[in-house]
Amino acid sequence: MAAIPSSVDPTLAAVDSALVAANRRDKPRPYLGMSALGKPCARSLWYEFRWVYQPQFDALSLKRFADGHAQEDIQAQRLRTVPGVTLLTVDPDTGRQFGYSDIGGHLRGHMDGKIHGLIQAPSKWHVWEHKATDEKKASSLEKLKYERGEKLALQAWDETYYGQAVLYMEYSGLDRHYLTCSTPGGRHTVSCRTEADPAHAAVLKRRAEIIVYSDEPTTPISRDPSFFICRWCGFNEACHGRNFAARNCRICLFVKPVSGGWVCTKYDTSLSVEEQAKGCDSHRYNPHLVPGEQIDAAHDGAWVEYRLFDGQNWRDGQC
Repeated sequence: MAAIPSSVDPTLAAVDSALVAANRRDKPRPYLGMSALGKPCARSLWYEFRWVYQPQFDALSLKRFADGHAQEDIQAQRLRTVPGVTLLTVDPDTGRQFGYSDIGGHLRGHMDGKIHGLIQAPSKWHVWEHKATDEKKASSLEKLKYERGEKLALQAWDETYYGQAVLYMEYSGLDRHYLTCSTPGGRHTVSCRTEADPAHAAVLKRRAEIIVYSDEPTTPISRDPSFFICRWCGFNEACHGRNFAARNCRICLFVKPVSGGWVCTKYDTSLSVEEQAKGCDSHRYNPHLVPGEQIDAAHDGAWVEYRLFDGQNWRDGQC
């Protein structure tokens, strides 16, 4: 019997294309996010903060993100069905999501909510965060709770999520964190309670200060582009000297972050987010983001010449 030929649904393919196109139109995030500050590689956070590349995702990843947001709403509804549980996902003082800001507005975070009345700790308010993961990752959290105890499980399970947890506890003034983690479709949920860790929160805040105010990328987690963390990083090409960064003010030699925003030192002016993304004709690359080495420059900064790693000479600016 002949095999039924595979086919592609052109309508669904168009849906995927539209999702990807809409994501490409989104503006880069203008701040360093608390949710990512615990990532293993600080260098990738510096690249993200400086808009070296605008992260691009395929349709499957975008659908996964959407599913995570949907599961958060579903889990909130389920928690509220328990008598005695109070779950706040909106700050009653502002009418918006609970949000925190530090380091001149360059570090920001928005937590899912705070919860009171958990049966296992009825008198304590907890920061609440929800994560949607695959079955394997959810099972690993259950295993770690058994092996290491609930209070130590989150840090061992995911250092990025742990960093987010301790920062939200630090900024909210709460000393407990309640994580719920659901598998696809919300069919299975595992939880984890964690205590505040002010020492680790202080380390992360110092890390954020270094990332924000450093003029050059921080030390890479590896010099090997095939290292398992580097291999899947969206900044691999820039980090390992194989490609130019996307041109914008944040990677310009004349621009720097200050408390409350960004300034252009060449024209002595503050820059809006829109102006940062647009750039100008006087743009000169931060030398640390050129895939080569500087060999010459004009005294007035009108041009800078580099020998690229591919052997060619390249001049940034007018002759």
